[in-house]
Amino acid sequence: MIPVRSGSKSVKDKNIRKLCGIPLMGYIINEIKKTNAYQEGGYIFVNTDSQKYATIARSFGAEAPFLRPSHLATDSSPIVDTIKYTFEKFEKMNYDFDLFAMLQATSPFTHYIDIDRAVNIFKEDKTINSVISVTEVDYPPVWCNTLDESLNMKDFIPLEFRNKNHQELPKYYRITGAIRMARWNEFKKNNFNWYFDQSKALIIDKKRSLDIDTEEDFLYAEFLMKL
Repeated sequence: MIPVRSGSKSVKDKNIRKLCGIPLMGYIINEIKKTNAYQEGGYIFVNTDSQKYATIARSFGAEAPFLRPSHLATDSSPIVDTIKYTFEKFEKMNYDFDLFAMLQATSPFTHYIDIDRAVNIFKEDKTINSVISVTEVDYPPVWCNTLDESLNMKDFIPLEFRNKNHQELPKYYRITGAIRMARWNEFKKNNFNWYFDQSKALIIDKKRSLDIDTEEDFLYAEFLMKL
């Protein structure tokens, strides 16, 4: 599932805006089509509230058999409600899937090899119920804190970390949102929560983890595409 609602405010129509000549959602669709998982019987579903978006998705080879209701396509609509709706629709249509993946159109550097890596984790370990993509952070979170109105820096960094170099600190990772995958039935039993006791991280290179959320992100992605 590639969720692409039409009401983006940070970057107008960003999911279909052309990035180096290709609508943004086209990048992830094209990568999925290259995967072994797709060629072995995968199904690319674009989840959108817009007929225009659905038409563009189909032009790239994705499916859009139904549109998302408008109440599931607002800024405040929880994505979990959209996922529940999607499961209900496909089950009524008698579709039978082993895995459910949610892939972001806003991560245009996602590589098909990483998608197949996620699928292979399930093949190799039958106890794993979900796989979630992460990437190493640029700055350790121990160097971050909140500030009150006084802007006092006295205890901004915990004492144990103040005199340590970057190389001495543990590696920290953040969720990228680019790839999330779970066993269909187990995901449903877990109330559509990605985080199981049997969850595993998929570490993705920072170069492939850019998420477009702002105009600046879009321009930076264009710059990287042209390198």
